[in-house]
Amino acid sequence: MLRTAVAFLMLCASPALAAAPARHLASLDESSWVVTESSAALCRMEHRIPRFGRAIFEREAARPVRLRLETTRRFDQGTNVELRVETAGWGEPQLREVLARYETAGGRRLFNISAAVAEQVYGELRRGFQPGFLFYADAPLIASLSIVRFGEVEAEFRRCGAALYRDHFDDVRITSIYFEPDHEFASLQQEETAFDRMFAYLAVNPGVREIVVTGHADKTGQACYNEGLSERRAWYVYDLLVMLGIDPNLLRVAYAGESKPARPGNGDRIHAANRRVTVELRR
Repeated sequence: MLRTAVAFLMLCASPALAAAPARHLASLDESSWVVTESSAALCRMEHRIPRFGRAIFEREAARPVRLRLETTRRFDQGTNVELRVETAGWGEPQLREVLARYETAGGRRLFNISAAVAEQVYGELRRGFQPGFLFYADAPLIASLSIVRFGEVEAEFRRCGAALYRDHFDDVRITSIYFEPDHEFASLQQEETAFDRMFAYLAVNPGVREIVVTGHADKTGQACYNEGLSERRAWYVYDLLVMLGIDPNLLRVAYAGESKPARPGNGDRIHAANRRVTVELRR
């Protein structure tokens, strides 16, 4: 009875393996970590896992470390996966901890690894332990991340992270400038400061393919009047951006009248929020 109970508990703790899993781990000679992107916006470090694919760490400006796993193999949807940490050495690796459990999505993207778990995996590699993904497939396998040469390349990745710009693209992607009722020109103070943060980002990360300038109005006047007012506001901001050094070839002008309010409803504050021009970066 005791043996039966223990076996049952082991089956509940994790999916049963029909056979010993095949291990995919770079050998001492072929193990490599490579920094493949180092810019003010993004740091990327990749590791090849033989006969499986790649593990990729990324850090974007003002964002935590991310980890994703890419593979050339096909896994059925719903395949159970354990993210394990093992001891690394000359002998057979020993399980130290299970960090997370996943199910495969059945497509090219295997599963999502949270930022908190990615930070844990990164930390375990720095401490000299070996993370690995155990797939409970028909032919079970472990895709392991080698610690060999991780330290020397991780130092480069860390230096890149320390030099990342203070803002992420999403933090500056949309900027708005606001207008008084019936005005088609913003205040001088807004002209001088509204786009400072966006321009500072563009100076260090110019990889933007289009900048969309969209005029808006509140709904206190006639709809046709508001449409014309939003158009004039948009072209005013277009001219302002060109004067401030933006390439006209990047700019596209649109106008929405009162049809796309930032805030629905009525009231002075709501109307003030809707009298605007938005400038959106697209990449």
